[in-house]
Amino acid sequence: MKNKLINDITAYINYLNEKGLYVTVHGGYAFRLFEHNIHKHPYCTLIKAEKDLWKNCLRCQKKVLNKYKEEIFFGMCHAGVEEYVFFVNDKTFISVSGYGINREKAQGKIKKLADEFYLNTNELIFAYENSLKHEKENEEELKTIIKPLCYMLSLLEIQLASLPKADESGTIYDSLLAYVLLNFTSDISVKDIAKALSCSESTVCHTFKKHSGVPIKKYIADLRLKKAKEMLELKDLPVSTVAQLCGFTNVNYFPTAFNKAFGISPTEYREGLEKK
Repeated sequence: MKNKLINDITAYINYLNEKGLYVTVHGGYAFRLFEHNIHKHPYCTLIKAEKDLWKNCLRCQKKVLNKYKEEIFFGMCHAGVEEYVFFVNDKTFISVSGYGINREKAQGKIKKLADEFYLNTNELIFAYENSLKHEKENEEELKTIIKPLCYMLSLLEIQLASLPKADESGTIYDSLLAYVLLNFTSDISVKDIAKALSCSESTVCHTFKKHSGVPIKKYIADLRLKKAKEMLELKDLPVSTVAQLCGFTNVNYFPTAFNKAFGISPTEYREGLEKK
């Protein structure tokens, strides 16, 4: 029942993402949905290429819980992105992110980040303008769409709380997935992952395949390609830069890998976006 519910939640979040809503889940038992803990729009991907900024994001998530008891609120993060927040309870919330409404306030935050972390201000502002939505959602309609997800997450927390302590391999898998999702844009190997989690390389490979159904190397490669596809929406960002930001250390191999996965080159894919 637990796994079915997790699959249903994942399918619903994927459905909302396909409809153009950047939905993520944070806090509480969200570690079971860690893949949906990371904002996926290109601007956030660009920001989180800087690991210290990712840590800032995680700290901001904890501060959001201070707003608990508000049914819904609309606010801005440290990087200038605005989001709608729905609380499941005092430990878990849902974010619908990817909005750039208050441009003046956001640009101040962007320039501050660029100065502090030696980032390209113009590149960040371009990503802000071209990958975020600049109109608010109809809040009543958004509530109707997000409420079912709140109820599913509440049920998941009840189920997980009543289960015996997770088996060791499940706990290791949670840590593996978290590490991969936080570090896939770097040049990480199975050896690096095993060292970081203090386990053997065979344990890494066996545990990840057992719980995900996919070899860890393939999962990382697919994750990089999926993220690259999203980053190509930023049309002024060179393809080679997209490759580097998504973890391809050999930028010359990137077009081959992209073509093999999607049947089209990165340049052709971008040209198709421009025609829409």
